[in-house]
Amino acid sequence: VTASRAHETMARDFAYDMLQSVEPYGILITAGDNDTFPLWYAQEVEGIRRDVTLANLSLMNTEWHLRQLRRRETPEFDRANAAAIWRDYPVPPRPTTPVLSLTEAEVDSLPEAMQVPAKGGIRFDSLQLGFGQDVLLRQDLATIFLIRDNIGKRPIFFSWSDGGYPDQTLGLSPYLVSTGFVRKVMPRPVVAKDSIVLSQGLGYVDLARNKRLLTEVYHWQTAARDRPRGWVDQPSGSILQLYSVVYGGSARAFEAAGDTALAAQADSVARKVTAELNGG
Repeated sequence: VTASRAHETMARDFAYDMLQSVEPYGILITAGDNDTFPLWYAQEVEGIRRDVTLANLSLMNTEWHLRQLRRRETPEFDRANAAAIWRDYPVPPRPTTPVLSLTEAEVDSLPEAMQVPAKGGIRFDSLQLGFGQDVLLRQDLATIFLIRDNIGKRPIFFSWSDGGYPDQTLGLSPYLVSTGFVRKVMPRPVVAKDSIVLSQGLGYVDLARNKRLLTEVYHWQTAARDRPRGWVDQPSGSILQLYSVVYGGSARAFEAAGDTALAAQADSVARKVTAELNGG
């Protein structure tokens, strides 16, 4: 069989890695099918990190997904089955309010697109959003409402599979801290200090948490394993590529911080993943 998926666990392992990147009761904004459907499987079938609320950018252009977000009750954080990085984490009380405060009528009335002032923006306390274009889609408006309703209440994360969306569309670069596959939205501009460093490629990085995720939590062995024909599913290659992007970018950050051994280890993973994407 030229495209066998026998013994291929990457979709499940990726879902685990992505979900375990998020703090308890966090909101994770993903991009589309390939970076969301495995996560829903992991949550609903294997019970992995069901406390994380997934908001899919593509589907937030539909009324049904916004209704789904609004009515979803947040499950209890399962400390016993969470990754070790979260077992001693100070978990807040379980949120009981919806992630969207909009009424059902307001959700249904969100326009498919809205004209906004060129280089306009909106401020929520110390967080300033800057619009990257003069038309916002329903998904952009919904994301803005998610930030408005949850900043300072629930941790909000963008997946790295969103690419430059939060930077280019919402001007959030100064407020994002990268930890593994996700970037956390901070309530005020990030300042480099302690474990937080400004890196090339990944922006601000929390080195300490990044190290634990990349070395203790993630299934990098699955991502970098030898496949006789390389990665057989080109349409989903961008998901596997996240390992190359994040491990490669982290390698440069670790190198700059003086941890050459960890940098070499992360760089090795990035190179092996790239080789798999190029045919093994």
